[in-house]
Amino acid sequence: MSCLELPSWFILILAAILLPSLVEADEFRLLPSIAQTLQYNDNIYVTPSQPLHDFISTTTGGIELFESTEKLNLDVSALFSENLYQHTTSLDSTDGSGGGSIHYSVNPQLALSATGSYSRASQPGQQLLTTGLVLNGVTVDTTTYHAQADYVLTEKTAASLFYDHDTIHYQSSLFSDVTSDAGTLSLTHDLSQYLPQVKGLLNMSYTQYSLTGTSVDNLGATTVNNYEATTGFSYAVKEKWSIQASAGLRRTDSSFETLVPTGFIFGPFFFVTGFTEQTQTTSGWGGVGQASLNYTGEVTNCSLTANRDVAPAVGQNGTVERTSFTLSANRRLSYDFTGYFDLGYFVNKSGAGQFSVAPIDFDTINVSPRIRYEFGHEGSGGSQSGRDMYVEASYTFTRIEDKIAQTTAYRNLFMVRFFAQHAVLE
Repeated sequence: MSCLELPSWFILILAAILLPSLVEADEFRLLPSIAQTLQYNDNIYVTPSQPLHDFISTTTGGIELFESTEKLNLDVSALFSENLYQHTTSLDSTDGSGGGSIHYSVNPQLALSATGSYSRASQPGQQLLTTGLVLNGVTVDTTTYHAQADYVLTEKTAASLFYDHDTIHYQSSLFSDVTSDAGTLSLTHDLSQYLPQVKGLLNMSYTQYSLTGTSVDNLGATTVNNYEATTGFSYAVKEKWSIQASAGLRRTDSSFETLVPTGFIFGPFFFVTGFTEQTQTTSGWGGVGQASLNYTGEVTNCSLTANRDVAPAVGQNGTVERTSFTLSANRRLSYDFTGYFDLGYFVNKSGAGQFSVAPIDFDTINVSPRIRYEFGHEGSGGSQSGRDMYVEASYTFTRIEDKIAQTTAYRNLFMVRFFAQHAVLE
């Protein structure tokens, strides 16, 4: 397999390395890491019959850079993973990801931030835990860009403007590449004079999804335009509990291009002599919303989230209305041991000609308990752990029901992982 292409975030890494010589940092840290993961997967493609099972070894090397000054915060990271299968060696792959984020406080009223990321992934379950959908072993290149401006309008009111650009490229003509552009305006107003610790929220957004055609199903280009407006509130209780909820309406306009045969020759063999493009358009209204309940304690943390929105359906050549419920909890059992529990339930649904040409209807549930033992020195920080080393064991159960095909698939995944990091510059 060829080496990963160097995307634009590589330039950010170079800039980040040179930046300490240009400004005096309050905090600077260069943090390399390595991880070794061993898995047993009893249904790699999460198929309803004839499951493929195997042992998988993954070696991951990474590097993370932190830069912090009075006005500037910078975080850049990169990871490369080597996936090796004991028996199904055709699935061996080299994957990687990288990204960076920067936040700059122009003045007490205005703050600017931006993030960018790139990833190349080829494992079938790469997006199962976040979308509830499975990819059939195709390599996917994903890039994301996010820009944000936050401005304090008054003592009680603040505004934020967001722009997001995402691309999903499949290294197979059987799948539709996806490009999305989104703009969002968000307003926050402090209502504590009426209700203590309560803020009002107002959001307006526009997103366009553009999908390329595929070499199957006579599927041409697809465009989905989604307009949303929501209102809600956030409420903080004694610094441990917080609630946020918003709800509203969406209008979705979709257009689909399909290739229709225009001529036939009959005889010993059947031939199609040509195709013409036909465009189908649909429009519809629906509800959208998001709610979260969070608890942050000294030894226990918990987050419960519900969400309903229009989103790309990875590997399904279309978009869907996705409803999700997720629970993430952890509890420190001792100074060294921490227990984790994650639960996710996803409904990915689209009628024929609604958000995709063909109907899509999947229900997915993921359940994953794990336990971690941390050791080593304190203080290295990083996104993985507050200590230098840990070993963890986990079990993940997955159930996917395809209501269109009327099939149900199950997967059991057992994993042991060792992780180590050490700051070389700080």
